[in-house]
Amino acid sequence: MTEFKETIPAGGGKITYHFDANKGIAFEVSGFMRALYFVALSMDGRQILCAVPAGGIGHVAVQPQPSVPACIQSDQRSLWGRNCPRCEKYFRTNHVVPDITHCPYCAEVAPSVAFVSKDQRGYLTACYDTFARAYREKKTVSIGEEHVSDMNSAWHYSEVKQQFHFKCDTDRCGTETDILGDYGFCPQCGRTNARKLFNDEIDRMHARWQETKQNVADRKARGEVWEDLTVKSVSALEPFAKHVRLQLLLLPMTTRRRKQLEDLSFQKPLTADKSLMDWFDVGLLEWPGNASIPKRTIPPDEVAFIKKMVQRRHLLIHNRAIVDQEYLDLSGDISFALGERIHIGSAEAKRFLERVREMGLSLLDNIEYGIHW
Repeated sequence: MTEFKETIPAGGGKITYHFDANKGIAFEVSGFMRALYFVALSMDGRQILCAVPAGGIGHVAVQPQPSVPACIQSDQRSLWGRNCPRCEKYFRTNHVVPDITHCPYCAEVAPSVAFVSKDQRGYLTACYDTFARAYREKKTVSIGEEHVSDMNSAWHYSEVKQQFHFKCDTDRCGTETDILGDYGFCPQCGRTNARKLFNDEIDRMHARWQETKQNVADRKARGEVWEDLTVKSVSALEPFAKHVRLQLLLLPMTTRRRKQLEDLSFQKPLTADKSLMDWFDVGLLEWPGNASIPKRTIPPDEVAFIKKMVQRRHLLIHNRAIVDQEYLDLSGDISFALGERIHIGSAEAKRFLERVREMGLSLLDNIEYGIHW
């Protein structure tokens, strides 16, 4: 088992369904639980109707009638496991109410109860069965720690720690989430954590550029770093842009258009920009700006520079950096001859890093703020 797959059990406590011949069946939670929320089950136990907001001291929680009350407790770190109803992937979060949840993986938006995990559904079945027993036998019935055995361990379902934990930095959100990978959408507000992670990655490459510029004297060694940064900058853009693209895939579109969008390669950012502008009127080269994020535009001479650097990256990866006719035809670069080995200058590597950052952030801003969701 890998290190991150740590099992985190739910807490203890007890659920009791009190039978009263005159008042019906009352629901009670007792003992220690780290955190919990209430749900209403259908009378046949087959559906979770909704989450029920807590009533607070002196107030009674309002739930649909008729329905069966139940609750779902968190794990011992105050997070709940979730399974997305669309992609079915598992994550943990402290967001369970109000009633809308965003999947951190595929950006699906659905009622929060649709994300109740498979293990939790098993526990809710145990709650319903306890209610049904109280109703059928006309007596008070409980489930709790003392009832746990190999045969009925639903009370002690466990959650599983994932690879990456993040806290949403959107104003007035702060939701905590535990996911596989690193890029993810906040389950509460839907904003991605990718802005900071992408900026941090570009910053690390900038720091490497600066350290090499100051401390590496050997020309060949320096050149290898400039080439590596050229390759890795687009390698950073591609997964970032694919993650951001997931929000576009939620929009209604034809099967053909969806396939085109899924197949779009961000290793060719200028081609991707043209397609996205044609399809959705959003792209990588310009962000018109809003009240909080200033306008960002990559001018024509920088577009030509990006085109050249993308083609140089292609040579570095696929042709040992040797100029071929395709490079001459596509790049517009006349500084190297056919068969010559290209080289990347320090200023070019740094300049390209900044253009890659601008393209990524413009794409994100156009999708998050330019589209009215």
